[in-house]
Amino acid sequence: MATRFDRPVSASSRSGSEERIMAWVAYLEMTAPSKMRRISPPELPLSITRERLAVKEYLQLFRLVGDRVQWDIRTKRPEAEVAQLIDGLIILVLRVGGIARGLCESRQQSDRELELLFFGIDAKLEGQGLGRYFLSECLKTSWASWPGRIWLRTDEFDSPKALPLYLSAGFSLFDKRYEDITDD
Repeated sequence: MATRFDRPVSASSRSGSEERIMAWVAYLEMTAPSKMRRISPPELPLSITRERLAVKEYLQLFRLVGDRVQWDIRTKRPEAEVAQLIDGLIILVLRVGGIARGLCESRQQSDRELELLFFGIDAKLEGQGLGRYFLSECLKTSWASWPGRIWLRTDEFDSPKALPLYLSAGFSLFDKRYEDITDD
């Protein structure tokens, strides 16, 4: 299976006065914890905990992790709206030396389904096995509530390391579409 997006390259088109962004989107799922691979922690002072972050701290972490891959859906919204939104999410934070450096955001969609919405670490920490370990621990935490399925979507604007990481963690591709991601 390919671990990169086959492209026709993404395109922008005009719909009225608004520019639309089109991209290849891969939909991935994991249907059993047995598909997970266990990863040893890197030699760093780190912790991974479920947290209720203040909006400003959440947005700062969201930008740290996501600005380089154009995550802006949260940062374009008023803080009051973001506060209401994150109140219903499961947020796991990776701290290295006590400083927030990674984010895993998910939403329980039903008793049997959990969607992983955003996952990433500070780019300065890449290449140390930290992303792989953080994802492994986040999946272990998620499976503790016994959903029947954990799923996510990733697109061609995400880090080129994202799709191979998810596949190596045990996710399987269940759909791939060329679609409008303007509001993602």
